[in-house]
Amino acid sequence: MESWKAEPIGAIRAGLGEGPVWDAEESRLIWIDIKLARLYETDITTGRTTALDLPGSPGCAALTERGDVVLAIGQDLMVLSSDGALRAIASLPKGSLGRFNDGKPDAAGRLWVGTATADGHFDCCLWRYDDEHGFSREVPDVSMSNGIGWSPDDKHMYYVDSVCHRVDTLDFDSEIGVARNRRPFSVLPDAQLPDGLCVDVEGNIWLAVWGESCVVRISPSGEKVGRVEVPTPLVTSCAFGGDGHRTLFITSASEDDSDPNAGRLYAVDVGSQGLPAARMRLNC
Repeated sequence: MESWKAEPIGAIRAGLGEGPVWDAEESRLIWIDIKLARLYETDITTGRTTALDLPGSPGCAALTERGDVVLAIGQDLMVLSSDGALRAIASLPKGSLGRFNDGKPDAAGRLWVGTATADGHFDCCLWRYDDEHGFSREVPDVSMSNGIGWSPDDKHMYYVDSVCHRVDTLDFDSEIGVARNRRPFSVLPDAQLPDGLCVDVEGNIWLAVWGESCVVRISPSGEKVGRVEVPTPLVTSCAFGGDGHRTLFITSASEDDSDPNAGRLYAVDVGSQGLPAARMRLNC
């Protein structure tokens, strides 16, 4: 099994860092802080990070084709324009349970975003959104929706419900945006909680593991074939970016004030090229 060690970028410490997204057009990394309700923007050359306070705790962030940032906050989708204006564009149907958590756009620009609760019940789901059809409940019986990604050929979706301790795969129809036939892909020990993930051009899945101080690389066949060591236990998510999408950026959380590495942003060259982040298509 190959191994690497991640190094910190800058000095900022998030409460619960999550959802890194590389903006290739602006050469910046955006990421969120669920606990402190912030959107971060990091210059990876200088390590300087700026923070924007948000009106609520974000679950994820995504870029639009116009370069705006979509934020899933509570049960609302909001758009942050380049001029700093923040406006709501959609809300979950009334009576929906849970708050937004992790999410990403697919290659066609539809946003896939899941919900989560802390009660351990499987009454949340993974939603699909586009501004023509609104929200559609796609994957039911979810407790803590988390990492999501797609295979390079767009025929499979990879999906994490953290409390299930595994990565699942679903058959994906990119033409109509439908994910079906959910089944286990890679199972983790019960003590390990899978969190966010990303995919490289060879089809490997890079999975952040909460509580295990690592990101694991999983082959397209579901075998664990690599490990990135992170010097803090609460590893939350990861994304490829930088020149040629060859740097793996890793977020973490801080629940221990005595750990100077907790909550920091990390980076590592793992010798792989990641798939670029898809952008959300919005007409509103």
